[in-house]
Amino acid sequence: MTWMIPAAGTASLTHYDLPLNYLASCGCAYGASYHATAALSSLAYSGDERQSIGPGPGCGRCFRLTLRSAHGVDPPFVPADPKPSVVVKIVDKCPSPEFCAATRTHPNKIGQQIHFDLALPSPALNLSFFPSNVELYGYSDFGIWNIDYETVSCEEWAGWTNASSLGVERSYPGYEESCCPTNPPYTNEVCAKSIKAPPPATTYKSPAASSPPPPNPRLIFLCASAWLSLSLTDSFPLFLRLLDTHH
Repeated sequence: MTWMIPAAGTASLTHYDLPLNYLASCGCAYGASYHATAALSSLAYSGDERQSIGPGPGCGRCFRLTLRSAHGVDPPFVPADPKPSVVVKIVDKCPSPEFCAATRTHPNKIGQQIHFDLALPSPALNLSFFPSNVELYGYSDFGIWNIDYETVSCEEWAGWTNASSLGVERSYPGYEESCCPTNPPYTNEVCAKSIKAPPPATTYKSPAASSPPPPNPRLIFLCASAWLSLSLTDSFPLFLRLLDTHH
């Protein structure tokens, strides 16, 4: 059964490098990278805990992400109101085993089931999005955040008005395998589950692959005929000599 991300809730947030005009897992249009985009944790992206590649049900969805507090800092850091928020479109699957591998029953390393990984930098978003206090902490990038998220219409995403930012990248030779809905409804699975890499424990090995094939009667007959022919050819001169001796 496909797992579906709740419409709103709490999550963890980090950021990663995604170059402009880069084709990520969903296959979204290159133009999307010029606006705020993100990768989504495996369960929410794929709808399944199993290893997967390619697009999944999370592709193309839009979320509003609001910073709540920096994670694991002392003293605690809470942004002033109004807290920074941004609407992102999901274009990629987050690969981090620490933050993005939560399952239905086990959260990630900081206790969250859902994780977003912001793609930075882009013309729409850079590190200045994250508030900090360098004088107090000695650094400007906390790295990990506790956030609130909510599902929103992609009409609220900054790339909505730019046709080159919507849909899949059709210049990519394998674009038929991509899936990046323009504005996927929350209740439907617009992109099907893409389960193409089952875990090793469930990999099936056909018994026929390890057993020798049955003997081929025709091949046996041909081999026997060839052997008999060679044997007769070699023995015929000897037979003639023996026959001559007895005469």
